[in-house]
Amino acid sequence: MIELIILGFLSYGYPLTLYDIKKGMERSTEYFASTSQGAIHPALVKLLKNGYITSKEEVKNNRTKKLYSITDSGREQFGKLMRQDLGPDKYRSIQLLKVFFFNELTKDERMESINTYIKNFRNMKQDLTNIRDEGNLRLEKMGLSIESFKPAKYENDALEFGLAYSDFIISWFEAYLKRIEEET
Repeated sequence: MIELIILGFLSYGYPLTLYDIKKGMERSTEYFASTSQGAIHPALVKLLKNGYITSKEEVKNNRTKKLYSITDSGREQFGKLMRQDLGPDKYRSIQLLKVFFFNELTKDERMESINTYIKNFRNMKQDLTNIRDEGNLRLEKMGLSIESFKPAKYENDALEFGLAYSDFIISWFEAYLKRIEEET
């Protein structure tokens, strides 16, 4: 999965540093795919070894940066990964795991847990909204729009799904909270 993400970021044609890739993941894909930040460097090493990416060092402000770029075989590999069936999504939720064992908590503890979860999803929704809005502003500054810059369209589609998903989770847990409040 991480190779797909790295090759995807590099497929836009801009050389990126490890830091750029890490920050890009933090501001986008980590909301949709779980990847360990510590797995980026080993994945880059593997991609280099397989010839899917290249690296070059650049000195800027007396600092050496390693920039990664995708190769033609990397684009080919990215295409293969994109066309591959990655299997069904498995919904994993720490909160649902807690709900499964809610009988171990008091009513107040259950309500507090749910309220915290709702708050966290509202924060995530705000983050996704900010990411979408920042992306639209960047496009606007470049004289582009979501319609005219295809990568942005599909990135935005993923963000819109994340926003709709957040709305669903918030709504479901608000209704669930009411059911818990009515328990005797």
